[in-house]
Amino acid sequence: MLACGRSEDLEEFYHRLFADVPTGGFVTDIEVEGLPQFEGKGFQIVESDDDGAMNLPLIPADIATCDTCKRELLDENNRRFLHPFISCTICGPRYSIVEKLPYDRETITMADFEMCPDCQSEYTSKYDIRRHAQTIGCHNCGPKLSFLSINSAKNTDKNAINQAVDLIKKGGILAVKDIGGFHLVCNPFDDRAVASLRALKHREAKAFAVMFEDIEQIREFCFVDAKEVELLQSPARPIVLLKRRKEGKELSSRVCLTSPDIGAMLPCNPVQILLAKECGPIIMTSGNASGDVLEIDNDKMLAWLEERSHSQEMKDVPLGILCHDRRILRPMDDSVMKVVQGRTQFIRRGRGHVPSPIAVDITGEIFAAGGDLKSSFCYVKNGLAYVSQYLGDLESVSCQNFYRNEKKAMAEIFGFKPKAAVADLHPSYFSRKCVEQDYASAKESGQTKGQNVALVQHHKAHVAAVIAEHKIKGPVLGFAFDGTGFGEDGTIWGSEVFTWDGEGSMERVAHLKPVKLIGGDEGAKNCDTILAAMLYGNGIALSEQLSIINENDRDKITQASDNTLIKAVGADDISLIMAAIDNNINVVESTSMGRLFDAVSTLLDVCHYNSYEGQAPIELENLAATTEEFYQLSLPRDGDTKSLFADIVYAISAGEDKAKIARGFINAVADYIVAIADENKINQVVLSGGTFLNRILLEQTIDKLESKNYKVYIAEQLPPGDGGICLGQAFLINR
Repeated sequence: MLACGRSEDLEEFYHRLFADVPTGGFVTDIEVEGLPQFEGKGFQIVESDDDGAMNLPLIPADIATCDTCKRELLDENNRRFLHPFISCTICGPRYSIVEKLPYDRETITMADFEMCPDCQSEYTSKYDIRRHAQTIGCHNCGPKLSFLSINSAKNTDKNAINQAVDLIKKGGILAVKDIGGFHLVCNPFDDRAVASLRALKHREAKAFAVMFEDIEQIREFCFVDAKEVELLQSPARPIVLLKRRKEGKELSSRVCLTSPDIGAMLPCNPVQILLAKECGPIIMTSGNASGDVLEIDNDKMLAWLEERSHSQEMKDVPLGILCHDRRILRPMDDSVMKVVQGRTQFIRRGRGHVPSPIAVDITGEIFAAGGDLKSSFCYVKNGLAYVSQYLGDLESVSCQNFYRNEKKAMAEIFGFKPKAAVADLHPSYFSRKCVEQDYASAKESGQTKGQNVALVQHHKAHVAAVIAEHKIKGPVLGFAFDGTGFGEDGTIWGSEVFTWDGEGSMERVAHLKPVKLIGGDEGAKNCDTILAAMLYGNGIALSEQLSIINENDRDKITQASDNTLIKAVGADDISLIMAAIDNNINVVESTSMGRLFDAVSTLLDVCHYNSYEGQAPIELENLAATTEEFYQLSLPRDGDTKSLFADIVYAISAGEDKAKIARGFINAVADYIVAIADENKINQVVLSGGTFLNRILLEQTIDKLESKNYKVYIAEQLPPGDGGICLGQAFLINR
């Protein structure tokens, strides 16, 4: 395009190219080039030289029901009144139903449904909103809804929504198949229903998301600012974490548990619109057992519910399925986001955002395997990074199969043929083994040549992902704080600070003092064990305390001569821990910031076991969020945590409020970051890694750094945790 005019008009034109985008559309990047002369006036579209540089197809993500379709859905005079699959050219499913390109009726799962004459007429009409709408359908020719009550006969689709609503109102649990897969739904005001849902999913400690009919209804339960409203109403319709109101209407205490937030969402498709309209607020959580892949198959969901219906926990709980006959090709969990200091932050990137690419300064065609926790991978070509949806933790076979299937599907849909591949340094990661096996097979068959799979250290990839996303130029000081990552020295890293020279060199310049921890999955989950190992590793003798700890009263703590209080973990366990550390049996050396949060959480008697990843740090943050005051603590610049533990123990023994101690600890970590920044004197600072999902820590750190005129960058288009490291991997092997 060529444009000529006043500078202010050209600036406005540039802004509108980004801002005035049709629903479901997106702009990845705009390159501006000044011309010495331009014959003509105003704006012209000219043919460009086709050098093949930008020949990648762009498929929109699944898009929420637009306002026009919603009006028709609820208009009793419209022929699509209450049609649960109403859509048009700017809304409806996209990526979850496409088999191959081009995106036409014949290449999506709507090919299973033959258009009726009325829909065919709209499809070909020049001025109809459904002209060439590939998902077009109606009551006569589109997909059909069915309601099935477990252990009873199948019901007709005529009253499917009404029967589903009745089941929810009677305290039942409903499995609902919508755009990206199944959700499990129940009444968030019914204690028994929520408890049953937790038993069904084996999810005892994590908060549930709640769907509301509209923004006004959300405001009855949550505080919502303009940025959060924008996210909630965006075409992606993500779950957005919002601060709960302490006054007014109350959900069951079992919904959010200790969280100060509600994961709120608005309906994204006609079925959800109809359910929310009839039921009011409803829990809307992923349709699977915790740790499994989101279910998309009707028969498999039915079999799972029927099996669970015979368990003691589900006795007398009404169960039902509201499903349809349109095939879903790829599971797509809801995206989860929050707003921190006016910036968006992903907790999970999925429906509504995948497969929209991210513009990056990365050349060549690359596959980046990501990691094994909260996994995602990406393909990069022509300066665009296509990052997969959230794929789960690759310790389960179902998630491993999901990873392989999506890797293959994305390559086939977009025509990716990467010339290079990169993976995490961890020798046991499935993601690394998968890409190494695939790459070896390709080399043997002559499909590719050259080097083997490149390996990138986990925390360097965390920092690099943010550099790549923001296209940061020049030196950077990067902080990567999380629970675990395989280090270049063979130990477990997790509190890493790097300097990036802006070209190709990243150097590790700081971290917490290494301590020996018990290895294995159980060692990372048992916070009592982590605390005991950290105290002992800091030279605090435990054995002399054991005789005066009352094992029958876990709340009692005892004060040592150095003002250190030791919690009861059991004499035998402590003896075993000390022996293991002394003899280097099943121990790992770790600098993990996540494990430090675990230890403090259990020391304050907040959480003693991580039943899901990050539970102890999350509950520590939840406690800290109950107060604005804090107990003054300090984490020394050298990363030695002994004095920090001693100060926390002293505060407990002095009867200080534990919420203030928790907030003081988080503030101390923020001060530690600022001290390192002041020492290195690099103006551009990156904060990355799962620890920075802690809202208090992130807000405090940004405030403290920006008050000193540092330029602070966080991940905004990808999660700060392991769901974003694939982009950092691709960036680093390109340098």
